[in-house]
Amino acid sequence: MNIQYVDHHQIDPAKWDCAVLQSPHPLVYGLFNYLNAVCDTQWDALIYNDYEAVFPLPFKKKFGIKYLVQPVFCQQLGAFGSNDHVSTHDFLSAIHRRFLRVRLQLNPYFDQKNDARPSQTKTTFIEALSGKLTSKTNMTIELSQPLNYNKDCKKNLHRLAELPIEYQINAISIKEAIDTYRKAWGTQNPEIGDKHYQLFANACSEKISFTVSAHHKIDGTLLGAAIFLITPENRKRSLHYVCAGPTEVGKSIGVMHGIIDFVLTRYKGENILFDFEGSSIESVASFYKKFGATEEPFFCFNRGF
Repeated sequence: MNIQYVDHHQIDPAKWDCAVLQSPHPLVYGLFNYLNAVCDTQWDALIYNDYEAVFPLPFKKKFGIKYLVQPVFCQQLGAFGSNDHVSTHDFLSAIHRRFLRVRLQLNPYFDQKNDARPSQTKTTFIEALSGKLTSKTNMTIELSQPLNYNKDCKKNLHRLAELPIEYQINAISIKEAIDTYRKAWGTQNPEIGDKHYQLFANACSEKISFTVSAHHKIDGTLLGAAIFLITPENRKRSLHYVCAGPTEVGKSIGVMHGIIDFVLTRYKGENILFDFEGSSIESVASFYKKFGATEEPFFCFNRGF
């Protein structure tokens, strides 16, 4: 198994992104520049053969010792690229002796063609790597299929359609969208600090991100905003719903229904996986299910924490 450990400065960005984009479901989180920004350049990699498959290793240091930890605003990493001859287990085995402490969230798509199916993977990982593998829940919609909103969602959208609201793309900046999110939900995420938000803002280039905001048609009052991350043009794309929140007025009218519908409608019929980024919070998951989202497990590998 030809898996090499490669220091960050030795990674070829073009080859790296090529590997990420040939994944069964390419994710923005794995792209070189996005990783570079959210990790503040603190990541190395495992590379299989000549970038046939890659595995990012985001790290922090304590007392001069590196440990692997999931970056903020980067829900899933793990392996990307061709999975014909290598598995997530192979990559994790390759880092076994290098890092005693590991906490990484792994995308579930890479092993879909391999024998390491979810029912088998947990036992295999624990026995081979002395770690703990836990399942977490994501919510997604395949936009190549017809949209399937429930009755409550349709009712709320009908009510919003009768109000003087307009939805705009890139009418506000990434920073303004982040500020809107922080005012709405920031206190619920105290572990996310100013530096994390700044790194995320740095990661949101025009090539892979856009904002959608809802405004009152008459006076332009902001009612809500969201940041969306999208992989570049490719045979398969992913669209991530990130850092979204309403203003107080927008919350009272359920304006986030309209923002989500605006984007789903815009991309419906395309070969895109729409990713809600969770959630493990029951009320949030119920909200996403209104739009026809289905649960999709992914895994968190933990050793030494």
